[in-house]
Amino acid sequence: MKKETIQKLTFSGLLAAAIILLTTLVAIPMPGGLGFLNLGDAGVLSAAFILGSPWGVLCAGAASALSDLLLGYAVYAPASFLVKGAMAGLFVLLRRLLHDKALLLAFLVSSLCVPAGYFLYEAMLYGAAAAAPNVLFNALQGAIGAAVAYAAHGFLTKLLQRMR
Repeated sequence: MKKETIQKLTFSGLLAAAIILLTTLVAIPMPGGLGFLNLGDAGVLSAAFILGSPWGVLCAGAASALSDLLLGYAVYAPASFLVKGAMAGLFVLLRRLLHDKALLLAFLVSSLCVPAGYFLYEAMLYGAAAAAPNVLFNALQGAIGAAVAYAAHGFLTKLLQRMR
């Protein structure tokens, strides 16, 4: 196995653990019982920042889905895999297009996948009227996750430089 592959696999495991911890340790149920607020999006975006695609996308989606299973929200696991994977993928794409010139914008725009994706999923399950109130909570969660990931990116960059 190549050294680069071993590093990506190792970082993927560490970042998946971080995503799970950030998601499950601070899980605040949303009003109405449809999901929960957490800090997992900071880990999702950090995984995308560090690993890129496809590793960061798969790590983000799988860890988020596993978090749902661990918290008893199995019905959300498929959506989390897709929504969080899409958020990570969009971040990687925006970062490439913007060449790190507007990194905060890339973090914030990609976080919009959270309210949009979960609204579509919940609308299919429960109807648009039941899903609509969660858009604000999901947007807030995504924005906070983007802000935390942006704040941590400098530290993560320095850490990675030392490890390589």
